[in-house]
Amino acid sequence: MERESGSALVEALIGSAIVALALGTMFHSVVDSAARNRMAEEKRFATMIAQSELATVGPIVPVAPGVTTGLSLGFPWRIQIEPMANPLPASNAGTVWRVTVSVRNPKGRQLASISTLALGQGS
Repeated sequence: MERESGSALVEALIGSAIVALALGTMFHSVVDSAARNRMAEEKRFATMIAQSELATVGPIVPVAPGVTTGLSLGFPWRIQIEPMANPLPASNAGTVWRVTVSVRNPKGRQLASISTLALGQGS
C-alpha cells in the first residue's frame, strides 16, 4: 500500500511539472505577443504622424532646402528637404526637391520614414 501512495505522489509531482511548463510557455507567448502588438501599434501611429507632417510640406512648411523638426504626442519627427541626387533639367515650373519625413519613438528608435518628391522654387 505504501508503494502505491508513493507512486501517486510522484505522478502528482510530474503532472504539476507538466502543467507548470505549459503555463510558463503560454505566459511567454502572451507577453511576446503583447510586445509585438505594442510595436505594431507604435509603428502605425508613427506612420500616421509622418503622413500628417508630409501633408504640411507646401501649405505650411516651404518647399525649400532645410530641416524642420517637431514633436507630436511624444514622437519626435523631422522633415528634410534636399536636392535630388540626380537633378532633373531646369524648368520654368520650378525645382524638384526630395522630401523625407521620419518619426522616432521617445527612446530614439526610428519607426517610420516616408520619402517623396515635391516641386518648389528654384535653387
